[in-house]
Amino acid sequence: MRLIPGRFCLLAWLMTLPLFGGCASPIALHKAVLEYDWTVNRIETELLLLNIARMRYHESIHFTAVSSIAATFDFRVNTGLTGVLTEAPGLDSLTLSLGSSAAENPTVSIIPIQGEEFTKRLLTPITEGKVQFLSHQGIDPGILLRLMARGLFVEDNGTRRFLLNQPHLADEYREFRRRILHLSSLQLTRNLFIGPIPLTEGSAHISGRIAITNYDLDLLSNAERVALHDKAQRYPLSYVLVDIRPGYPGGEYPLSGQIILRNFKGILGFIGRGIAEEPEFDVEKDPRTGPVLVNPIHTLKIHESKTEPEAPLIVVEKRNTWYYIEQGEDFRDWTLRWNHEAFDVLYQLYHLTVTDVSKSPTVPITISK
Repeated sequence: MRLIPGRFCLLAWLMTLPLFGGCASPIALHKAVLEYDWTVNRIETELLLLNIARMRYHESIHFTAVSSIAATFDFRVNTGLTGVLTEAPGLDSLTLSLGSSAAENPTVSIIPIQGEEFTKRLLTPITEGKVQFLSHQGIDPGILLRLMARGLFVEDNGTRRFLLNQPHLADEYREFRRRILHLSSLQLTRNLFIGPIPLTEGSAHISGRIAITNYDLDLLSNAERVALHDKAQRYPLSYVLVDIRPGYPGGEYPLSGQIILRNFKGILGFIGRGIAEEPEFDVEKDPRTGPVLVNPIHTLKIHESKTEPEAPLIVVEKRNTWYYIEQGEDFRDWTLRWNHEAFDVLYQLYHLTVTDVSKSPTVPITISK
């Protein structure tokens, strides 16, 4: 039998159909990878919000980490062609069958984060290095320090007093906020320096303790820098030296002292109690402080509602109550941007502090679909 050109083209096209099935597998795999990434991120953010809600009720906190995801994909495409081809016009008979199938078999391993190592990470105060690391990402010091600071020691004329960053002590909280607003103002005008104290030992240059200043530390003599470093060394790494001096920008509202950092549980407790039990309140900046970009009442605003919210950014349910962060649409609203960034900082601290499961002695829990 002789195949005419048109029929030959038809058969050639049909024979290539299985090749097109191969195109479906990368597309499906691409989508699956993105979906897994989105799911893990959602799990982590909702767990974080859930633990804030637990702290609102003075409950114990608990975290579970996704340690691994293993997935196999099976893609199959089947084609078939049956019929009769003749030389007589109009008597050809062709039947085409085309089928495809795809199967996904994920296996997820989760680890309840517990034990002595986790407890230490959760309860050990954050160190100054994390303040420097996050500040160099361009984050407003107001967000960082309102979240991370338990309080502030202020040294003045030989006296030393402590300002607790908790609204139930209104006077201390108010002055603490004003001091942090002053640092935010200096940051806005690029007159705030956060970094290690540079030291010279012989011909070697080394980095000392972290300091927050209103002047460039390189402008000081090495002897002055050593004295500043020695002052910082008298305190643990959870204390951050602050030295806002007269004679430099912002020096009309001087500050010499140390910021004391919280542990991660303390941060969650501060936010959780702020929902209802111990809410923050508005604080105006000191008259000596320059302009600030934003000064929201809440360090991180968590909404509480008896009805399910519409289209929130993140939401969890606890005790028949919904806890959520508002999505918002107008990012010209600096308070909204602050709130989203504050939660992002909390999420980064969660990863920096809590989620290292590489040395966890806990046996993973495996879930297969």
